Amino acid sequence: MTDVLRPSLYGSQHPIVVVPAKPSAESLNTADYVIVGHCCESGDLLTPAPDEPSVLATRRTVLAQKGDFAVIESVGAYCAAMATKGYNSFTEPPEILRAKDGSFHIIKHRSTLDQLLQNEIQINDISAVL
Repeated sequence: MTDVLRPSLYGSQHPIVVVPAKPSAESLNTADYVIVGHCCESGDLLTPAPDEPSVLATRRTVLAQKGDFAVIESVGAYCAAMATKGYNSFTEPPEILRAKDGSFHIIKHRSTLDQLLQNEIQINDISAVL
């Protein structure tokens, strides 16, 4: 929801690929998942039914284990432009571009909590301003 808002808004469909941290023969097993984000909000859903943002749907992927990566594909420029910057103090993820030759390139670094908070102004005595 913070980074890929389109499914929550209008049920857009993005390919989702689980990349095992430790590939093995078991990595070929699949399961159906409802995939959600990290915001704990009712609209934080990455697998809605097509064109139905409030309807849960499953996606079949390889079995996911703790430490695996989930790659949300085909996000393009719209997802970055529509992202809810700093919502619930979540930092922005890195952006990775896959080139025509199959190579990967970081095109935007993951933001840090310090970057998220850099424009905040600390008030030492809050009672003085209330």
